[in-house]
Amino acid sequence: MTIKEFKCPNCGRALPETTRANALLKCPACHSTLLISEFTVGDAKDAVAVATPTRVYSVSKLLTKDDICTVYKCAFKADDQEWTGMFRIATDPLDNDLVEQEAKTLYHLQSAHNFDQFRPFLPSVLESFLYSDSTGIPARQVNILTMHAHIASPSELFNLEEVRGYYTGGIHPKDMAWMWRRLLNVLGFVHNSGVIHGAVLPPYVLIEPKDHKLALTGWGFSVRFPKSGTGIPMTAISMPYESWYPPEIKAKQVPTPAADLYLAARTMMYLIGTDPLRDDPSHHTLEPELGKYFARFFHENPVRRPQSAWDALDEFDQLIESIWGPRTFRVFTMPTKN
Repeated sequence: MTIKEFKCPNCGRALPETTRANALLKCPACHSTLLISEFTVGDAKDAVAVATPTRVYSVSKLLTKDDICTVYKCAFKADDQEWTGMFRIATDPLDNDLVEQEAKTLYHLQSAHNFDQFRPFLPSVLESFLYSDSTGIPARQVNILTMHAHIASPSELFNLEEVRGYYTGGIHPKDMAWMWRRLLNVLGFVHNSGVIHGAVLPPYVLIEPKDHKLALTGWGFSVRFPKSGTGIPMTAISMPYESWYPPEIKAKQVPTPAADLYLAARTMMYLIGTDPLRDDPSHHTLEPELGKYFARFFHENPVRRPQSAWDALDEFDQLIESIWGPRTFRVFTMPTKN
């Protein structure tokens, strides 16, 4: 494989073409001092080595495919330890811009002063680059992402499509509750950072069942939402979930945080086994008070929907404690992945 372009892991700007291994480099854009080291990772069966100026990645197991990327497990060595991450490559070169947008948004979030507080919920970008190989396929964008250290491997994670596939009748609302709480918490940070995610949908919400961890992926559809001035309409949506999107997105209007909350609430209704496209959620396991709470997220007019994820979280906490009493940990299981 031939690497076409290398970017600073801190700001995402292109590094000079003269970059070499085993040398110090100052990024011309953000002025970060980078140590460019050449590591060798132990060979894995059927693994492919991908070398960049900063690391050598051993790309192996196919993890998943989403709307825009094919995702592989990768390993690399740093600080005398072996780490794992996700090698996300555009499935179609026509989607390179969306994969690049994913990296731009994550670089932006990583620069937030309180990013460390929300790091467990978000992937981080190690590198973003174009590459081509001997197949003759045009160069495709690659993002190397890592999860928080408390997630030992990406293979520990299940997306909510997988969860719903295993729990064919839907999960209990008390299990949905911890996922909803964590999702609202990270969305509050994202919106406060001036970003609309644009695809808070089952394939892009990942959980680790044992310890109730959650991570939000799928940032290629994201757009900036400035606190002042005018934002921009979304340039792409997740086509398999086109019918889930709120009216303002279908009308090419500028999205607000209400659009993300609309999709997130539909995803929760899908999880408990009800029709995610109903605007008046009801299910035999869902208390009427919770049905009324979620119905507010589906109003046709975004101005009349909740706009603050953190306010929605506070309201939800008060509501479930009034219904169920003090929160307690519930064991949640999924089958072991091969």
